[in-house]
Amino acid sequence: MAHVFHPIGFVRSCFSEKFGVPRQALMVSEAKAVLKLNPRGGFAEAVARLDSFTHLWVVFVFHQNKERPWRPTIEAPRLLGEKKVGVFASRSPYRPNPIGLSAVKLESIDLMAAGGIELHLSGVDLLDGTPVLDVKPYLPYADRIEGASPGWADEVLQRYPVEFSERSLETLAKHAGLHPRLELLIRQMLEWDPRPTSQRRAFPVLAPETTAETFAFRILGLDVQWRIREGVFHVERIAEVRCPVP
Repeated sequence: MAHVFHPIGFVRSCFSEKFGVPRQALMVSEAKAVLKLNPRGGFAEAVARLDSFTHLWVVFVFHQNKERPWRPTIEAPRLLGEKKVGVFASRSPYRPNPIGLSAVKLESIDLMAAGGIELHLSGVDLLDGTPVLDVKPYLPYADRIEGASPGWADEVLQRYPVEFSERSLETLAKHAGLHPRLELLIRQMLEWDPRPTSQRRAFPVLAPETTAETFAFRILGLDVQWRIREGVFHVERIAEVRCPVP
């Protein structure tokens, strides 16, 4: 039996590409997004008393996962591709049905926003343009399970120190209007090592040869370039992304 779902709205996020998106929601508290509800959905009454909750579950579609089909087993990023696990034992976006579930913080609701109601969120791991199927309140008494097992993902994630060069800080100051705490956003992204599994496997954080490599991601129209030296992530340069002239 097939089921047809229609998005209730779409996400406007600070993440325009997959590289740099947090591995899980709430890992980067400064990651902001707006869920713009469809203006003709009749949602004014549907969000009544939603602002009494601090956090939400967002049910969404992995809309950019069209380049490859799902597989029953995947190389888990946390295991650096050394072992495979079943897709149902993972949070891989490549699934039989490309549906995701994220717990995020609800900052505010704008009922009078032009073009439709806006839910302002933080701690997101959602790409810009993500279609949302539903939102549900996070209930601590039901959703937090004491003594739950983390399974194979029981390893504590490493956080790394981050430093900024003087010229990168000058660039951030010029673009302060892009985000209320732009430096903190980039710092939070880098301290979890946002590199894909292939890069983390080829260039381990503490390997001497890694110091010669430059890594980068784009966020809010900025190209953030960094290197890793002795376990410290050094932001060396931040530049505006130049769009090609048509």
